[in-house]
Amino acid sequence: MSSVSGKEVKGILDLFKVQKDVDEKKDLYASLENAKKEWEEAKNIFENVSEPDLVDYAIYNIEAAERKYVYLLRKIKSEGSNEGRNEGISETS
Repeated sequence: MSSVSGKEVKGILDLFKVQKDVDEKKDLYASLENAKKEWEEAKNIFENVSEPDLVDYAIYNIEAAERKYVYLLRKIKSEGSNEGRNEGISETS
């Protein structure tokens, strides 16, 4: 029976924390990509409607999707998650 030192336990726990951080970053980037798609879809809908109520609806969706995208982008940047992955990603996509 071997004993595990506190240092080894800490090392194992640190690995789990690193993996959790990596998973959270992946989720954040996936959310950003989804928000970008939603924004693009909202702009496409706007370009293809003509009824006043639908135009208003489309404008609302564009603004909401844009704000969601910008929020996620700023969150990624503020968390220091921009290790080269957000090159080419901007608030004006």
